Amino acid sequence: MPTQLVRRDGTVRFGVFPEPIDEVNHRDYVLRDPFGRRRGRFARHFGFHQFQFLGGLSEQLVFGCAIVDMRWLGTAFVYCWDPKTRRRVEHGGKRPFGWGLRGVATPEVGTMSFAAAGTRIAMHAGASPRERRLEVTGGPITIDAVFSEETPPMEPMRICTRAGATGWVYARKTAGLGVRGTLRTAAGTWDLGALDVHGHHDWSAGYMRPETFWNWGCLAGRTAAGRVVGLNVSCGVNETGVTENCFWIDGRLHKVDTVAFEYDQRDLMSPWQLRSADGRVDLAFAPEGMHVERVNALVLATNFHQLFGRFTGTLTTAAGERTAIERMLGFCEDHYAKW
Repeated sequence: MPTQLVRRDGTVRFGVFPEPIDEVNHRDYVLRDPFGRRRGRFARHFGFHQFQFLGGLSEQLVFGCAIVDMRWLGTAFVYCWDPKTRRRVEHGGKRPFGWGLRGVATPEVGTMSFAAAGTRIAMHAGASPRERRLEVTGGPITIDAVFSEETPPMEPMRICTRAGATGWVYARKTAGLGVRGTLRTAAGTWDLGALDVHGHHDWSAGYMRPETFWNWGCLAGRTAAGRVVGLNVSCGVNETGVTENCFWIDGRLHKVDTVAFEYDQRDLMSPWQLRSADGRVDLAFAPEGMHVERVNALVLATNFHQLFGRFTGTLTTAAGERTAIERMLGFCEDHYAKW
């Protein structure tokens, strides 16, 4: 029987889930204000937000793509960056009230899409077992890429935590995915499988804090010893009772404690440090480029900085196995949102 996140009595399941949540049935959630009063249909609709991100990392090419449903506004972006030349191509769009945006309530299957100004972005899941597909058409960047959770077999991080007085966030994340397909720009065409691209996927939705700030860090790649590594850590998103912080070694999930991000917010391109409270994540991040999204309106705002660069340090399992990270490509974020 399919598993739903919201129970029949209108309450939410919290925790880390080893098995899939088939439906984030947010319309069944009984949303209340901080004083226990039930919120109306308007508040329930505009209080729910959703986003997906798919990114790929290799020495020849870094790319990222997101679709964000803020209810008042739908937005999407895609960019690619050459680590050698530091050249970046990017494209995006915004539409009021989510016109042209199609969300999806099922994290394991279905399609989330966005269309604006002749560009269409679609993120598919479930057409093939344990695969995600990214399609971008109609703009300066064309992508047809498959992100595989089979190479190596991946244990996703699935988590739901409280957010604010009455909200919650569900997230499904993976990093270190095998990627195949093509990416085209005016500069040429890349065979993503031949480049040994490794990917990250983030599916998040819920009644998030109306005003929030977070940091996030991710890496994906292959070590000098040939191990496939992925990392997903954050601060300010999911740390209520449990955290989403984890890393993967050859697809196996390793949970870690809270993570502190140390950096100069006045100069985001200066070095960062990421350290977990249990000492199992100890990484330096050297930014090399940045993608920025800014909106400042009456009912919503976002000041989003996604940096791409290189991580150096160590990841240590609970059994004491240490993996050295040597200038591995990844992402960090500094993000303020009012929605």
